[in-house]
Parts: sequence; C-alpha cells; structure tokens
Amino acid sequence: MVESLSLSFEPVGVTLYGVADPLPENISFTDKKFKSYCQALVLAGKGEVFLLRKEQMGCKLGTSVLGFEKNRYAYLDDGVLEKYGVGLFATEEASAETILKSTFLEKGTTQAAFIAPLSSFIQTPQVVVFTANSEQVMWLLYAVNYETGGKMNLPQSGGALGGCADITALPILEGIPDITFLGLGCRLKSAIAPSDLMMGIPGKDIEMLAQNIENMAKPIAMLTSFHP
Repeated sequence: MVESLSLSFEPVGVTLYGVADPLPENISFTDKKFKSYCQALVLAGKGEVFLLRKEQMGCKLGTSVLGFEKNRYAYLDDGVLEKYGVGLFATEEASAETILKSTFLEKGTTQAAFIAPLSSFIQTPQVVVFTANSEQVMWLLYAVNYETGGKMNLPQSGGALGGCADITALPILEGIPDITFLGLGCRLKSAIAPSDLMMGIPGKDIEMLAQNIENMAKPIAMLTSFHP
C-alpha cells in the first residue's frame, strides 16, 4: 500500500491493553513523552515504536477518550472551556455539545497503548491508522467501499477529538472505518502537514483494504499519470 499510493507515512497499528491484559513481551515502555496521542501516531508513521502509559501522552482529552482515565469528566470539562476560550465555538454549550457527545472507550479500562508501524505487529492490531493527503485518503475510501459500494457513514466529532475518538475509539467500538480532518489542538501537537488527514480502520480489515488497493491499480495509475 505504501508504494501503490506513494504514502509518506507507513500505516500505523494501535493496540490498547486493558488493565487486566498481559503487556507485549520484549517491548519496554518508552521513556519519551509526547504532546499527544496524535503526535505518537505521526512519529510511528515514520518508523518509531512506542509502548505508552497515559502519563506519556500529554493530551488529557486523548487519554480520556481512550479509556485511560478513571475520572475523565474533569478533563472533559477543562476541554470544553479550553475549546470555547480559544475561540473554536461561539458558546460553552456548543463546545460541550461537541466534546461530551463524542465517542469514548469505557473509563479506567486501559493501561497501555502499543503504537508502531504496521510491519512491527505480529498479531493484528485493533486499529490501523493512515496519515495521508486528501487524494490518498480518497483511494483508501474507495478501497473500503470496493466490494459493497453505497453511501459511506463517516461520523465526525466536530474537530475536537479527531485522532482519539473518530479514528481510534470509533473503529474499535463499532467496527467501522472513519476519517478525521483533526482539529486545532491535534494539528498543533502533531505538527501534521496542512494538506494531510488521518483515517482509521479496524485492524481485521487491513488485508481486505490492501487487496482492494491492488485491485484498483488501473484507476490509480490513470490519476497518477495526470500529475506532473
């Protein structure tokens, strides 16, 4: 897929470990600290491998969404005020409507996240995340829809919790793919390029996706030939 779509970032696998789950063998927690979960996704797309606790992820909205926090409501309330205060919403109520009605994993159930290039995984990850430009995301969406067609449902959190909720929690909980345009905080912390988006799919669908990208080699080549 990387070659077929000329991806600048490797597909990234994500597996979250519950509090009772054994952690992966022969992988130690990284000693690095990140601004956010989204930043770790971008760096993993460049080849880095991370096993992370919540304290290493920086963004408390992200750790709340991903089930790390036992008492997430205080962090969510802070997020509501922050997004309103910076000018992303006209009222606190609009900010709350966006953040509090997003997709969340069960609170206090996650102890660690393994985030690494897909090629580093022996077992299928829970989610595979792509960082890609709009045209590459177009092909990925075509690949998802290749066999069934029809209208695609791509729920959006409204740009507040894109990386953690839309492309990680949602695929895990509902088994569907989704894309995100991310949001102000996500983009500032991850330093993602202005033209890039992120897309997450359930890990179980990665072989299907790869095969369908291969099946679409002809139309992909048609569009590629038009680029200078």
